[in-house]
Amino acid sequence: MREEKVWELTVIGGGASGMSAAISYQKCLSRNGEKKASVLILEKNDRVGKKVLATGNGRCNLSNRDMAMEHFHSHQEEFPERVLSLIPQKETLAFLGELGILTVNEGNKLFPMSKNAASVVDAFRFALETDQITVETSSVVEEVRRVDAVGQKKLFRLTLQDGTKIFSHALIVACGGACAPSLGTTGDGYKILSSLGHKVYAPKPSIVQITTDSAVPRALSGMRMDCDLSLLCSGEVVARQFGEVLFADYGLSGPAVFQVSGEVSRRIRKGKLSAPMQVSLCLFDDETCLTLKEELSSRRKTFSDRPLEQLLLSVLPMKIGNMILKTALNRPLSLPISSLSDKDIDQIIYTMTHWVFPVSGTRSLEYAQTTIGGASCEEFSSDTMESKLVPDLYACGEVLDVDGDCGGYNLQWAFSSGILAGRSAAERFQEDDDAN
Repeated sequence: MREEKVWELTVIGGGASGMSAAISYQKCLSRNGEKKASVLILEKNDRVGKKVLATGNGRCNLSNRDMAMEHFHSHQEEFPERVLSLIPQKETLAFLGELGILTVNEGNKLFPMSKNAASVVDAFRFALETDQITVETSSVVEEVRRVDAVGQKKLFRLTLQDGTKIFSHALIVACGGACAPSLGTTGDGYKILSSLGHKVYAPKPSIVQITTDSAVPRALSGMRMDCDLSLLCSGEVVARQFGEVLFADYGLSGPAVFQVSGEVSRRIRKGKLSAPMQVSLCLFDDETCLTLKEELSSRRKTFSDRPLEQLLLSVLPMKIGNMILKTALNRPLSLPISSLSDKDIDQIIYTMTHWVFPVSGTRSLEYAQTTIGGASCEEFSSDTMESKLVPDLYACGEVLDVDGDCGGYNLQWAFSSGILAGRSAAERFQEDDDAN
């Protein structure tokens, strides 16, 4: 059992937002000529930054040059907009630069120069040591209470799984959402904030695979291709994305699918879609389709005796091409190519540009990269990240009802909200210190 000690600040969660908050807290005090405070990070995993290591396929997509607010989502849309205006990308990159993390871009995506997530976590670890921030790993917080303290304002009392009690003047909850439980994000923060009176929107998966009842993806499992993807709801396009689509046993995956998956989750009510949804894949642009129409008409003559299964040879991978033909023609592919009519060729071209899959939902939170939902932002100040219900309580990162699109937006939110929470807590600490 640890000796009971009152910390100036305790941060629950040693991920991107939690580490940013703790470091920001100490840097703010140093800039204002104050001595470093006693700061503790409690991390349930055996090391900090475990989820950061998995981002960008281990390359760590830190942010994105396209910072349009349409890439961030919340029940209170103005909340992330305000936070990101106070701590914009320029400031977060400067913050990372102070830690020794230099960035390079691939298109709009920003990565560490090393293209290695482990180097980002190392930079944060060394900064925590430099700023004299204590880190306790394998520490699971079971309960948080606001308690009276003799001769001073109330403290937070944290009870750990092993029974240890920790007391703190200020508390930042930064323990993530409820996706990827193998990385430690199991919704602990929701329970903590809910126990302190905060409303929590039920978590849903985002940046996740889309499921479909169609047998086609199962038959093409493992195949992938670049295409234009449209997500339709009741026949109307609600999201569009170009990129790679991967066929799988359960449905569709890949970067393009991840980008639109949040829109599916948001339309699920009580486990069911609120309206019929479809994914439509367009494999070729209009100009290419005109060329293909001429080519297929030519092949009808040149390869007239060959079976239909050879019609799209070299146009598409054999498996995908044959599935397109089965979908478009609904006849045996052993028939000769000469059996095609002009209407058949038009139907093949149409199918290649409107290949439709009925959506049944998404895979579960276990497979998601980020969480939709979380603690209501309405109950936190967008100027400080402090709770409007409980003084000296702050929250940042994915535990709040803010999620970003795939492409570095969730780490950007983690950095910006964490920096703001840490800075605000430090300024409150200074105000209280001056008052005494």
